[in-house]
Amino acid sequence: MKARLIGTALVTAGVLASQAGCAVDSTRVETPEPSAVIVVGAGQSTESQVVAEIYAGVLRGTGSRVDTRLGLAPGQDLTELDAGSVTLVPEYTGRLLDRVHPGITETDPDKVYEELNKSLPEGLSVSDYASAEEPGTGADDEPQNVVPLMRTGALTQAQVRALNVVAGELTSAELADMGEAVRGGERSPGQAAADWLAAR
Repeated sequence: MKARLIGTALVTAGVLASQAGCAVDSTRVETPEPSAVIVVGAGQSTESQVVAEIYAGVLRGTGSRVDTRLGLAPGQDLTELDAGSVTLVPEYTGRLLDRVHPGITETDPDKVYEELNKSLPEGLSVSDYASAEEPGTGADDEPQNVVPLMRTGALTQAQVRALNVVAGELTSAELADMGEAVRGGERSPGQAAADWLAAR
């Protein structure tokens, strides 16, 4: 029943973005260079790399030129984002909030996301978070929902909407299953992502 959902959403996003262009304040519209290559980075965890490949796949579906940089060292994501070498990376809401504003102990996903938006350094932003959480996150733990962390203004509205489709579809169980398949040598991160996208 969900077949082609992501493809349809991407087409719709592109149409909406083009229709809305005249009505939006041009000083606030984010319009990256059409030739710019989007670089999706990822840390060393298997799940991070799978999600990065999913993000890369949906962005390619918008007609964008996309490369990936997997296996970034701990903390290197923020450094590379700041330098402009990476456009976006998958992150977890609670962990990212701890990095940019330590000491907050919220356990409600919406409140963690709200605090994260308030606390991010200038030049960085996030779009919608997924219901999918980092494997091993317990009910009493700080929420660790998957979220794309990106350079502000580096993506068009249509590209951000494409990422939001992932947020609405990706589940914790799916992320855990893909991570196990990759660690077990059954699939590469790119293959696991392609399978997930093809099922939509």
